[in-house]
Amino acid sequence: MAIEPKPFSLDTVLNYRKRLEDLAKNRFLEAKRVHLIIQDKFISEKNSLHSTITTCATLQTEGIEITKLILFEEKITAGQKNLAAIKKTIQEKKQLVEKEKQNLLQRSRDHQVMKRLKHDQNISWKQYLDKKEAAMLDEVAIMRHGKSPIDPK
Repeated sequence: MAIEPKPFSLDTVLNYRKRLEDLAKNRFLEAKRVHLIIQDKFISEKNSLHSTITTCATLQTEGIEITKLILFEEKITAGQKNLAAIKKTIQEKKQLVEKEKQNLLQRSRDHQVMKRLKHDQNISWKQYLDKKEAAMLDEVAIMRHGKSPIDPK
C-alpha cells in the first residue's frame, strides 16, 4: 500500500498573506500618523487665527492705524483660507485612513482564512495517515494470525 505524497504546503501562501497583512498594517499606521499631524496643524492654525482675531479686536477698541487694521484683516482672511484648506486635507486623510483600515481588515481576514485552511489541511493529512496506519496494522495482524476479520473461525 503506497502512501500518497502530502498535498501542497500552504506555508508559502501563508507567509505571503502575512507579508501583505504587515504591509497593510504599516500603511494604515502611516495614514493615521499623517492624519494626526494634520489635525494638530489644524488646531495650531485655529489657535493662531483666534489669537490674531482677539488681538485685532483689542487693538480696534484701543485705536489702531488703518494700515495695521488692513494688515490684520488680510492676515485673518489668509488664516481662514488656510483653515479651510487644512480642513479639506483632514477630510481627505480621514478617508485615506478609513480605506487603509478596510484594506488591513481584508488582509487580516485573508491571512486568518489561510491559517485555518492550513490547519484543516494538516488535520486532514493526519487523519489520512492515521487511517493508512490503521489499515496497515490490520493487515499485519491478519497476516500474523492467519484469519480474516470477516471469517468468524
